[in-house]
Amino acid sequence: MNSSILRAGIVTLACALGLSACGGGDGDLNLYGSVSGVTKDGLVLKNGGSEVAVVAPYLSFQFDSRVATDDSFNIEVAKTPSNVESCTVVNGKARANYYTIAQISVFCQVKTHKFAVAVNGLTGSGLVIVNGADNRAVAPGTTSVAMNPVNEDGAYGVSILTQPAGQTCKVSGGDNGTGAGTMRDTDLNGKVVVSCA
Repeated sequence: MNSSILRAGIVTLACALGLSACGGGDGDLNLYGSVSGVTKDGLVLKNGGSEVAVVAPYLSFQFDSRVATDDSFNIEVAKTPSNVESCTVVNGKARANYYTIAQISVFCQVKTHKFAVAVNGLTGSGLVIVNGADNRAVAPGTTSVAMNPVNEDGAYGVSILTQPAGQTCKVSGGDNGTGAGTMRDTDLNGKVVVSCA
């Protein structure tokens, strides 16, 4: 009788000293996940009273405080960067174990703005302008070309891919005066100019 009580006491003591060996315990799992769509500081995530700021290179996060196996977690977005439309947490609410934690991810949608290029003096055919992978054939007499929207804080750079027949066109405007710059927090219409002569 005494030996069985003694054995039970030893097992209890062993569990108290090594919680993870007895099915978990407070703070045995790191709470982390992947991040996509973030390009600048400002994303803050929270789990209960704990918060973590996502920092460069903006690919992952990990809370400083750990969670215990089988404890509930609920990761939410506390703050978003200024250039983000919204962020969504996927698999952010569950009971903690190695499988559920490995499934956590955060997806953010960056704001985009309209981008139109002004065109002056185009009479010839064959002009093609380009901004990154966005190529646009421009017909004679065109005065404005709508390019694909550009991410806020993203780079743009308009150049001439093909000159029109009988004319030479040049690009001006933008931040650097030659058609390149960074998209601000409003649409960019007519501030990049293609002039043909």
